[in-house]
Amino acid sequence: MGRDEDTIFAPSTPGGGAISVIRISGNDAHRVLDAVFKRTSKEKEHARLYHGFLEHAGMRVDEVMAVYFYAPRSYTGEDMGEIHCHGSRMGLLAAMRALSENGARLADPGEFTKRAYLAGKMDLSAAGAVMDLINASSEAGANAALKQLSGGLFDKITSIQERITDALAIIEAGIEYPEEDLEADIRKDALPLIISAKEDIKKLAATFESGRMLIEGYSVVIAGRPNVGKSSLFNMLLGKDRAIVTHIPGTTRDSLDDRLMLDGALVRLVDTAGMRESSDAVERLGVARTEEALKSADLVLFVTDASEGVTEADREIFRGLGKNVIIVQNKCDLGAKAGAGEIKSEFGAEPVFTSALTGEGRETLLKKISPPAYSEAEDVVITNERHYGILDAARKSLDSAIGAFDTADLDCVTIDIKEAWDKLGEITGVTATAEIINEIFDKFCLGK
Repeated sequence: MGRDEDTIFAPSTPGGGAISVIRISGNDAHRVLDAVFKRTSKEKEHARLYHGFLEHAGMRVDEVMAVYFYAPRSYTGEDMGEIHCHGSRMGLLAAMRALSENGARLADPGEFTKRAYLAGKMDLSAAGAVMDLINASSEAGANAALKQLSGGLFDKITSIQERITDALAIIEAGIEYPEEDLEADIRKDALPLIISAKEDIKKLAATFESGRMLIEGYSVVIAGRPNVGKSSLFNMLLGKDRAIVTHIPGTTRDSLDDRLMLDGALVRLVDTAGMRESSDAVERLGVARTEEALKSADLVLFVTDASEGVTEADREIFRGLGKNVIIVQNKCDLGAKAGAGEIKSEFGAEPVFTSALTGEGRETLLKKISPPAYSEAEDVVITNERHYGILDAARKSLDSAIGAFDTADLDCVTIDIKEAWDKLGEITGVTATAEIINEIFDKFCLGK
């Protein structure tokens, strides 16, 4: 019997809680559950909780609840069971040992969802959305994942593939009956379908930037020279003392991040080491990490000291940012040496005047930190980099097909069109290889 036919189990809740849930799935799931779960009722209705006791080696080890699920009306499409036991580490280990000794094995990461996919309970894009939903740190991110889990991305991809299929049928008919001289009709009928499919792929791919931010968060990096109040500003925006603050330049030696929610969107705020030349090896490492953080930033808060005005060091740092930047004139409680007009002349943008000491400018700055808007009305957004790469490759294949209408015979056109169709199938799983499938589910957590 192969591993895919084994009966598997795994805890599906994090340790340390009041209750732990252990999942069981496979042909022998109910037999294994019966072997360890002792109850007075002999009934085993679908999806009904029963009270009883967990036994191992002839000893009662916990008072539990259990539930039976019958194929195909279960998450995996197989017979399944769940044990709801107390969340102590020893109780959980005893339950897992009992299941193992009665013929089940510990599941691989993502194996329950992999079995659900292989049983046709969900497509590959929905399976990927399961992890996005688990990892979602904002309401908007969870909603985006739910739309994929409910088949939104599958429907989009299938619609595009249907147009590609129709175009392919038209072209292949022309190849099959060359004596009919249908080339003009083929171009008139097939080309609009290919162009339409390509445009929808582009629109879908264009949602990736905002979709990525929904899952990973909108990265906002605070940067500037030492002692301009970056860590104080970091604490002010978070509304708590997260970073160590002193009057000594170079106190921050490493990047420090935390999260806040703005209008339902997750913002990852990153405090960084002050940027300057230094002979201190640790401080140089901190500056190097600042530079790395800036490379992946979605937005930079460039902080200067309002009481000192603009220095040459400020100008040099600003020239290296080259990003979406908000100019922050901090320490304005000490008096601003330069006005808003002078700062705009220097950096090309209106500054925000803040005082991390008094809290002045906090609300103004938070309003300017605006993650890309996510509309609940949107059908679906791309949150997965693999999906984005596939869409980009499919678009390029259709571009080649469109160009080939004028420069090559119809056989060449069909090669590019088929390639685009196959690429899109890797998102839904229709054309995904075993290697791709395993790679996706290997990234899942245990018990899912």
